[in-house]
Amino acid sequence: MDGKFQTSFIPKKPVVSSERVRSSGVSLFMAISIFVFIVSLALAGFVFAGQKYLSSQLEKDKKSFAKAQEIFDSLTVETLVKLDKRIESAKKILEKHIAILPIFDFLESKTLKNVRFKSLKISFSENGVAEIEMKGEARNFSAVALQSDVFAESKELKNPIISDIDLTLAGGVSFNFKSEADPSFVLYKNARGIEDNKENNN
Repeated sequence: MDGKFQTSFIPKKPVVSSERVRSSGVSLFMAISIFVFIVSLALAGFVFAGQKYLSSQLEKDKKSFAKAQEIFDSLTVETLVKLDKRIESAKKILEKHIAILPIFDFLESKTLKNVRFKSLKISFSENGVAEIEMKGEARNFSAVALQSDVFAESKELKNPIISDIDLTLAGGVSFNFKSEADPSFVLYKNARGIEDNKENNN
């Protein structure tokens, strides 16, 4: 009986397969990896779509800007052309514009102390020549002759003539004066130059 094999009835711990534990761990890791991969793909797709949309919108904005710039440039050019024409027209008008101020300045500087003018008439002919007519009085005949010489020597006047010389009741001498002003002398552009020179001298 002793030589017989005895079977133990003590229950042993169940044998747990290590392969199952490893298998479940791998499955969880794979699930997380797949989830992360899917999320990454979704984000990549979102970014790609966003870039596409922004590129499309940028292209539209470029085209809109180009059209707006083209319209603006055409309007600007047209406006500048009109402005240039107006400036040129204004220049031509000013080139021919006449000013009588130089005549008054001339008479003020060229009239002698013993001579005075009682009336002044300025008229312009069709060709733009200024005609000057005045009535004056002088202390004596010598003053009239000297005034005539002053006017004759001036470059601003053409064909100065003193006529109708006569004695006044007060003992003076009356006379009439007539002349033409040089056309360039009464042009506005030259008058501006005279005024500028006066301001600089003052």
